[in-house]
Amino acid sequence: MGTQPQPPAPQQPDLDSPEADSTVVAGTHPTATKPLTGGRQSFRDIKRQLDESDLQSPGVQRMLLEELERAENQCGVLQGFVGRFHEADKRAAILSEKLKTQTALEILFAVGVGVGCAMIGLAPSLWTMGHAGPVIAIVGAILVLGAVVGRIAKQ
Repeated sequence: MGTQPQPPAPQQPDLDSPEADSTVVAGTHPTATKPLTGGRQSFRDIKRQLDESDLQSPGVQRMLLEELERAENQCGVLQGFVGRFHEADKRAAILSEKLKTQTALEILFAVGVGVGCAMIGLAPSLWTMGHAGPVIAIVGAILVLGAVVGRIAKQ
């Protein structure tokens, strides 16, 4: 006697899979469910869509009001974080701009001192060519002094 093949048992949808968003039960219409977010484990397998008869139940009404109150309290707490985030973000932007300005001034100081000292060093070799030597020495000294004064004034 041969055994008849058994029909495959209905498989439960994997709750972590993308197919868990809609569930079809034999003889019913597909219902959309809310994706799991790690809330209460006791409510993990409960159907999430409510109809009018469910909403008439005082227990469901209390649970919905409790959940609404909890969500509003959490929203109030998070609003404080939003305000502090915007303040910190604004402060970070201001400090970033100050740092860019400081870096630019440091570069100008280094160039001024470097070119000024190079001109002062070059001036003695050009001293015999007339006025070129003293002019280059004076311009170099002005560059060095300007860079040093600029740095002192910034501090």
